Amino acid sequence: MLVRITSGSVESPNRDANGRLQLEVQGAVPEIQELINDIKTRDLVLPEFQREYVWTKDQAKQLFTSLIKQYPVGGLLFWKTTEPPDLKNMPHTPEAAGTYRVILDGQQRLTTLYLLITGDVPPYYSERDIQNDPRELFFNLETGEFHYYQVSRMRDNPVWQRVTDCFRADSSSTLAFEIAEKRCGGPGSEAYALAQRLSQNIDGLRRITKMNLPEQLVPVTASLDEAIDIFDLVNSQGTKL
Repeated sequence: MLVRITSGSVESPNRDANGRLQLEVQGAVPEIQELINDIKTRDLVLPEFQREYVWTKDQAKQLFTSLIKQYPVGGLLFWKTTEPPDLKNMPHTPEAAGTYRVILDGQQRLTTLYLLITGDVPPYYSERDIQNDPRELFFNLETGEFHYYQVSRMRDNPVWQRVTDCFRADSSSTLAFEIAEKRCGGPGSEAYALAQRLSQNIDGLRRITKMNLPEQLVPVTASLDEAIDIFDLVNSQGTKL
């Protein structure tokens, strides 16, 4: 992808002959779990000029519905830099911290994934920043449906489990057998058959962490003004963050 942002005629490995920045396309496409780990360790950071987490609960549900169906959910755009701008919830950047990847496009998706897979708030936010918290999203282990908690639908029905609990469980088979035995009133062939089905659906949900999200990088040679220009350009084209 070529970004038509010109700053003189300086030639570098990341610019064309007219000085226009060229985005880097990552050779190894990162898994969602890798991205979550990078957020946790603050290798992936969020700049102050980004908007807050504004997704609705329905948008969070639709993201997971798309992922479990293996539909494409868009790529990510980061700025690789050793001199990041002001960062959210990180007032002081450690000296000699190395290279950061600053999130320019994808923070709504990444925040949603972090909330629902880890059950925690990403380090660039605090609890009070999450106005539409999706962590009460439940997953039906029999049908594969997602819904937010409803007493009439989910009370005394153990096949409805919080999405966060499904990711936190030590073993999908252990969780499946516990629920199947509750549903069937104890162990037996009926409980075993049900547990097999439940386990397959839990595994399908947990495989989301192994899915890849394409990543593009604004090169380290870009200035802050250029990174902000690219951010504004992406937003003006209606790209969902």
